[in-house]
Amino acid sequence: MRFFYGGRNFLAGQDAVTLLLDYSAALARARSADVVQLRTVDPDGTVEEVSLVVGAGIPIVGETSHAVGPGPANALVIDYMTRELERLRRQQPPTD
Repeated sequence: MRFFYGGRNFLAGQDAVTLLLDYSAALARARSADVVQLRTVDPDGTVEEVSLVVGAGIPIVGETSHAVGPGPANALVIDYMTRELERLRRQQPPTD
């Protein structure tokens, strides 16, 4: 899956990008921010690690891509964002 951040576009696995978008939205609702390191693939196939500030007022756009393969390994950051997302959801007051 491709995502756009800071005027650049990156390729990563769909699970990582979807979770990144969910986590960023939860941080925005909590009026908070965080830095996450995500492994991405450059157009030439090089795997790189990018640091992203996510939260309120920081646009991230995800879109499907025609890339083949599962994307680079992001298990650690996926686990981290999953735990943080659950923590943020527990802290949210119930809605009417």
